[in-house]
Amino acid sequence: MKKWIVGLFLLVIPLLSFGQELIEKITIVGNERVTPETVMFYLSAREGDYYSDELLKKDFMVLWSTGFFSNVRIEQSSGAKGKIVKIYLEENPVIKTIAYKTGKKVKEDDIVNKLKEKDEYVLPYSYYNPHKIQKITKTIEDLLAEKGLHAAKVDVETSKKGKGEVDIQFKIDEGPKVRVGEVEFIGKPKLPQSTLREAMKENQQLNLLSWVTGKSLFKQNKLPDDLANIKKKFQENGYMEATIGEPRIEEVTKRSFPFFKKQKMMKIVIPVNAGYLYRLGEVKIEGVKSFSADKLKDLIKLEKGEVYRTSIREKSVKDIQEVFTNYGYLYGQVIPVENLDPKNKVVNVTYNLYEGEICFLRRLEFKGNLFTKDKVIRREMLISEGDVFRLALFKDSVLRVKQLGLVDIEKDPDIKPAQDDPTQLDVMVNVKELQRNNIQFSAGYSGYEGMFVAASYSTVNFLGAGENLELTAQVGKRIRNYVFGFNEPYLFDYPISVGFNIYDRYMVYPYLYNRKGRGIDLTLGARIIGYWRSSLTYGYELVDISQPQTQSGETETFDSSSLSSSYYDPYSQGLMGWGHYIISSVSPSFYRSTVDSPLTPTRGTMYMISLKYAGTFLGGEIHMIKPRFEFTHFQPIIRGQSLGFHIEYSYVKPLRNSEVPFWERYFLGGERNIRGYEIYTIGPRDEQGSNIGGLKSLVINAEYILHVGGQDSPLYLIAFHDMGNSYSQQERLSLKNMYMSSGVEARIFVPALRVPFRLIFSYNNRRIYRDDSNFAFRFAIGTTF
Repeated sequence: MKKWIVGLFLLVIPLLSFGQELIEKITIVGNERVTPETVMFYLSAREGDYYSDELLKKDFMVLWSTGFFSNVRIEQSSGAKGKIVKIYLEENPVIKTIAYKTGKKVKEDDIVNKLKEKDEYVLPYSYYNPHKIQKITKTIEDLLAEKGLHAAKVDVETSKKGKGEVDIQFKIDEGPKVRVGEVEFIGKPKLPQSTLREAMKENQQLNLLSWVTGKSLFKQNKLPDDLANIKKKFQENGYMEATIGEPRIEEVTKRSFPFFKKQKMMKIVIPVNAGYLYRLGEVKIEGVKSFSADKLKDLIKLEKGEVYRTSIREKSVKDIQEVFTNYGYLYGQVIPVENLDPKNKVVNVTYNLYEGEICFLRRLEFKGNLFTKDKVIRREMLISEGDVFRLALFKDSVLRVKQLGLVDIEKDPDIKPAQDDPTQLDVMVNVKELQRNNIQFSAGYSGYEGMFVAASYSTVNFLGAGENLELTAQVGKRIRNYVFGFNEPYLFDYPISVGFNIYDRYMVYPYLYNRKGRGIDLTLGARIIGYWRSSLTYGYELVDISQPQTQSGETETFDSSSLSSSYYDPYSQGLMGWGHYIISSVSPSFYRSTVDSPLTPTRGTMYMISLKYAGTFLGGEIHMIKPRFEFTHFQPIIRGQSLGFHIEYSYVKPLRNSEVPFWERYFLGGERNIRGYEIYTIGPRDEQGSNIGGLKSLVINAEYILHVGGQDSPLYLIAFHDMGNSYSQQERLSLKNMYMSSGVEARIFVPALRVPFRLIFSYNNRRIYRDDSNFAFRFAIGTTF
């Protein structure tokens, strides 16, 4: 039977094709720039093939879609041996130039970047396509609307230039910006108007903050997003069945910033119905296998009978998911299922969990470290190849690598599962080496050093293993400083650091004293656990304290007449004053830091406890202890913006019935603590008004940091508030007895110098001297904290 079927099939096939004509010839007419070979490349039909109407229709669509032609026509006629196919083409002209005539508010770069983002950018000498030009026009109109330019118009001018060439110009009339003058919620909102307005992220009611951030611009294309956020806000407050109606746009006249001129704005009226308030009913967890259901349930910060808030639900999902990833269950899923009970007005929630399988780190590679040895980066990793891939440990490891100061990690590491086994992960960490060697010849001014010239050589990666070497010579009006130092961060490949600093330093403390010190510091450090580290420094220093000089360069003599001047004589208070001393001290410290960068931080926390102890049994002449407690935190807000907070408390106490040396007291003021005041001017004063220095010190700093101009920009704008004081032994710490300085600062980070330059403008709440101004402007180098 099978043989009969095969034979019949072979007989029928020639009969079916017997009546079908062949393509005798294909002729292409009208092409000029596009070669016949290019046209044939896009065709499926070939001379000698069987003729097919369907195949020619397909070829027509392909030729049209190339964008090369403004008209395509295919005709066929009978020839001597078959069909003759003629393809008539009219080519699109070539775009010779394309230009965007913009206004002040939207620049050409803004348009080009937007077109590239949407893959609509047209290059010169590409073929003109009316459909593409329409899409570009629509994209430009959307961009203008996003900028609040709803009255803007986009006209396209096309002019012929030569044979088959055109120039295209997009003329943009921006018109006035339209702002949102008022947002009103009508119906049954039940929540305060201000709460609902906060949910609108794009079309915000005009106020000073929304004007500065540009969020008060009316963007009709962003209204659906705002309406979705409003409904989300209702659900975050327990109104699970809230409905949002179609907004109504009205024109109003309001006064605008910065000159309070009247102008036309938009009023957005949004009808809402909050519905009933829902509370939490039953909470269940299903699907858990490797974890304790009770402990996971503790992560759900919802109690039965409380107002049901979707924000807390989402937070619990994130927390449970974090538990999964921290134990290696990277494919784990948490799916909350809500069941609304309209009768009892409660929400019953079931958390469906899928743990998946544990993932392991199969391969870890680093790319971009040309000089830095691989082991230097790898030893900072808290997980090794073959370990369970715990996401929290991996993130901590990446932060530790960045804290080295040797390389930067500009993008997230590439994590890929193996093709044959998704539980085996291969990780590629792309690093960028920071400037290793820093050779400086500089001159400048600092509040502490005055005018100075300096030459230095330093390297943070001396032999490729993270070693630090420093050679510095600095000479100025108030300083002579010579330093030679070295630090080995990993002794014998163990997390133990050793180092030394040899120095010869002369510092002038204006109107206080001159300090000359020669000595050596020996430091031993080790990692205790996680981010906690400890260090122990032994210092031996020969100190020479001398009287300050007058402006003429002569040494001031402290007699009864000079005590009324700005200079101060420690002997008048019975303090250890001018002379030669030996200080031999040990300084243990314990600290933990997750701050992501020492110079341009955006996130992280630092705790530090340190103590300086000096005594005669160490071979010195000074007896004292000097504890210090410090806390710093940086919190990112949104992209390019963060908050910084710093508090430092320290005190000094004499031992063995001795006195605290005058030069070990606390003299505050300057860009390193309370930046609006002159250096060393803050402290308790004697009857003559001279600063005698405090035995206790408290400093509090807060900053709002704005990174201007994108990731690669060196400019930071900072709003700050500093407060602090130094106190005598009898004075109690008091927030009411504080010197305060508030203002703005422009900070420019220079990568080649690894230091920021600062321009500081401040208002000070108290004046040191009667003739002082409450306003101050200063130039500085470095950071406050």
